[in-house]
Amino acid sequence: MRLKPFYLLLVATVFSMATLLSTYAQDNKDHTSRYGGALVWGVTHKPTIINPIYTTYSVSMSLLDLIFNRMVRLNSQGEIEPDIAESWDVSPDGLVYTFHLRKGIKFHDGVECTADDVKFTYKNILNPKNGSPFRSLYENIKEIRVINPVTVRFILNQPSPESIRLFTKEIVPGHILRGEPLINHPFNYHPIGTGPFRFREWDKDGTITLIYNPDYYEGRPFLDTIIVKTYESSEDLWSALMRGEVDFVLFLERKDYEVLKSDPAFKTFAIPADSYYALMYNIHDPLLSNTQIRQALAYAIDVHDIIERTAGGYGLQATGPFHPETLGFDPEVTPFPYDPQKAQSILKEQGWKDKDNDGILEKDNQRFILKVLVDSRNQIYKTIAMILRQQLQSIGIELQVILYDDERTLTKAFIEYHQPQAHLRLFLGNTIFNIKEDWATNQFRGADKLWIYNNPTIIQLFKEGETLKGKNEREKVYQQIHRLLYKEQPACFFYFREDFHAISSRISNVKLFFTLSMPYYTIKNWYIKK
Repeated sequence: MRLKPFYLLLVATVFSMATLLSTYAQDNKDHTSRYGGALVWGVTHKPTIINPIYTTYSVSMSLLDLIFNRMVRLNSQGEIEPDIAESWDVSPDGLVYTFHLRKGIKFHDGVECTADDVKFTYKNILNPKNGSPFRSLYENIKEIRVINPVTVRFILNQPSPESIRLFTKEIVPGHILRGEPLINHPFNYHPIGTGPFRFREWDKDGTITLIYNPDYYEGRPFLDTIIVKTYESSEDLWSALMRGEVDFVLFLERKDYEVLKSDPAFKTFAIPADSYYALMYNIHDPLLSNTQIRQALAYAIDVHDIIERTAGGYGLQATGPFHPETLGFDPEVTPFPYDPQKAQSILKEQGWKDKDNDGILEKDNQRFILKVLVDSRNQIYKTIAMILRQQLQSIGIELQVILYDDERTLTKAFIEYHQPQAHLRLFLGNTIFNIKEDWATNQFRGADKLWIYNNPTIIQLFKEGETLKGKNEREKVYQQIHRLLYKEQPACFFYFREDFHAISSRISNVKLFFTLSMPYYTIKNWYIKK
């Protein structure tokens, strides 16, 4: 009888171990069963060259994350994490970044990736002879030193906590590109990187095929193959998706998303993007130099109506350039309410009255006319302009649209002749760098920035934010910028648009991708449900 407890314990232990072994075997089997299969990715714009030194748009930009690696990368939360650099050190003054690379990282041709390749990549971006479109982004890099094959040091001109983002550029193989003209190199159409997928083929109809990298440092991807197919139009792509020829489509038409979101054959995602629509003012214009006039316009514009009529209600009202999921967003900043009476009251205080009862306000024999530049190629811009015209007309403001269909036409002569006072366009609000470029710089950037908003206080706050190391301290400074920008109204901020995406329900483990950051490297973790 005294053996019974021991016997029961032995039986329980054996049973428990058997259960654990069975569970482990099943988990291992499930994990192994994830390998294999192809993902078909449908697009409507033909791929461009695939070279991190040059590629700026099309699906080729997305493929960079699958074919190449970076020293550090942005994860699903938009935070910096190690990639081929397993660690890094920053000097106390913030001017020196030393990266320690993982050993044994190999390019797809078997050659090891070293600090020389890192230096080669950045040197060729900075070389003006190469004409890289990214050159201006990296001009804060003063010097690059290779300490040893796995250690590289960057010396900067100016310190900034945001400088770590400089090192998210994909690394190219120096042993292939060294000594060759880069812009016309065959590499651009047969790229070789260190990423989770290897380039296999690019056929005449624009179809690109990638295969898994069995030697990838984080383990081989689950998918065997990624096939990128190009279709002539969104209608053709939609038909292919419905026929099951395509598994994965980004940036769907809203009407197509509405159809798919209730279809169990697909997983659909509506993701608030980090780009926002806004009406940028020329605050040097005599009419718009008055902050109270700009605030009156904010009261006169019904942003919710704009969101409903241009995006079917899919959109996040903007209270400035800071996206709610980015550093610097201040949740205490509330949007100007739609209040036409308040707008009219402010305008009346500023001396604007409808003296001849023709429906348009006047002051000093000048009619209140707002001339706005609108890109005629973009239907959303045209719709927003139409809505603005209706809303402003109701309080006595005449909106005149100046259409253009090519940024190259926005010359100095064009601007002087038409004298626009505002520019309707889409802005990027995904980084502090982009926000600073739009709202705190003294440099013109061409057609996408026709006027300069030069507020010394905001410029100084950005400088202060760049010197602070603590995230909480920087956030407080950027929140102060957020409050000032929205109060000053250098633009009428409308909304952050939402993007619509769909993927076949048979593809699993996709949630880390469908975020604001959309880290394409996470596709390596997707697998086909058996």
